[in-house]
Amino acid sequence: MILKWSKNEILNLHKEPISFDEDISFAKEVFNKNHHLRDLENVNVKGTLRYDVQSDFVTCDMEISGDMILPCAITNEDVRYPFNVETTEVFAFRKVEDNEDIHEAKGDVIELLPIIFQTIMMEVPLKVVKDDVKEYPKGNGWEVIKESDYKNKQEDEVDPRLAKLKEFKIEED
Repeated sequence: MILKWSKNEILNLHKEPISFDEDISFAKEVFNKNHHLRDLENVNVKGTLRYDVQSDFVTCDMEISGDMILPCAITNEDVRYPFNVETTEVFAFRKVEDNEDIHEAKGDVIELLPIIFQTIMMEVPLKVVKDDVKEYPKGNGWEVIKESDYKNKQEDEVDPRLAKLKEFKIEED
């Protein structure tokens, strides 16, 4: 898993793009700081790297796919969430002023792994719910219920302040 190239390697290509197709993994420590993402599995990165001599920029087109392991918003159990994202990243071997879209190469080396992780992090959904939740959590004086159950309960329930009106009968003359 080498998704790292030096400027010399890229210059030696003579205008030929570098193609790559790599399966990657991330250290478990990376996920300790992130409560929304527990793990990444089956991550694959495909793409090409092209160097433009005139601009001194390297353009990288990537397709990143895999499975995120996320906590269920209701049960906190693991949920497998597949993802697939395409991105184009631009790298410069020189200092570029005021352009957030261009990554500056560190020490004449382009390393994709941090960019890949950042791209995946932007794809993490705010919350996911497991498809087969059978029992919702509950505690002393509270419970989690489905929205449809809540609406049905609301329709059947009468406001106690208006309960006396049920007894009221309109007399017709």
